[in-house]
Amino acid sequence: MTEPPQVLALFGPTASGKSAVAHALALALGGEVIVADPFQRYRGLEIAADSPRHAQRREVPYHLVGDLALTDDSTAGEYASGAHEAIDGVLARGRVPIVAGGTGLYLRAALCDLDMRPAPAPEVRAWAEGLAADPAVALAELEDRDPSAAAFVDPSNPRRLARALERAAAGDPGPGMDIWAAPYRRPVLLVFTDRPRDVITRLIAERVRRELDEGLQAELVAALTTEGLARGPGQVIGMSEVRAIGAGEMPPEALEEALCVRTRRLARMQRTWMRRMQPDHVIDLGDAPAGDAAPEIAALWRRQRDGVV
Repeated sequence: MTEPPQVLALFGPTASGKSAVAHALALALGGEVIVADPFQRYRGLEIAADSPRHAQRREVPYHLVGDLALTDDSTAGEYASGAHEAIDGVLARGRVPIVAGGTGLYLRAALCDLDMRPAPAPEVRAWAEGLAADPAVALAELEDRDPSAAAFVDPSNPRRLARALERAAAGDPGPGMDIWAAPYRRPVLLVFTDRPRDVITRLIAERVRRELDEGLQAELVAALTTEGLARGPGQVIGMSEVRAIGAGEMPPEALEEALCVRTRRLARMQRTWMRRMQPDHVIDLGDAPAGDAAPEIAALWRRQRDGVV
């Protein structure tokens, strides 16, 4: 990064505390938070998506949170347009845009001008999703059509398998292989907040337990029974598990551990995404409160902004 940063971006494994850090930084720097998470956009998934609470949103402006109904379809391309508008608006107001996420694709979509492809034809999507129901068959098909995509895709994630198959069927490598090299729209200071794996594992278990106590299962059941539920919110962690419980395919007492397993898998993927994004700075929070990192990051931001090495 050679120019002074205009955008502060935070990324890290789920439950590491990056959202708390983003909130503290917004208070310290006069900032506004742009959330790079596809599920926090949906009203009715506040617990499942660990969305900012109303008290937090009264203290700090948040963008792209709770702006969609469960029946609304959304894409990363549509999100990117909203994120770019939000970032530009924050800068125009003389404030600091703080992008916090989430997923690698959505963070990069907020920070870069990605070449986002349109949705595939319905018959292609149906074909890809049908194949992805059997990961071994789907991966073999993908290896035949696009070996490089097969080398990158997570074979345990049917959704990613299906998307990779859609792109391969169109003869299009899609953004998945090149989003990491796309240039920023504006100069960015990218900070990775991390913790030791055993701490993340414990924090994930604590968060899952808290969310269940807050009514996560009831929230997911209500979302699942929403007439016209869009495809996007149906992918949130916990939805397939609650569906399986309702169908008698999973005992209710297995829900908590299943949620922990899927959330730990997400944390591993986020670390993979972060290595590809090459952060400017990494902060290991250890077992300290998340907010403890805010002063260090705020000082780093001010030095970079003012051109002080």
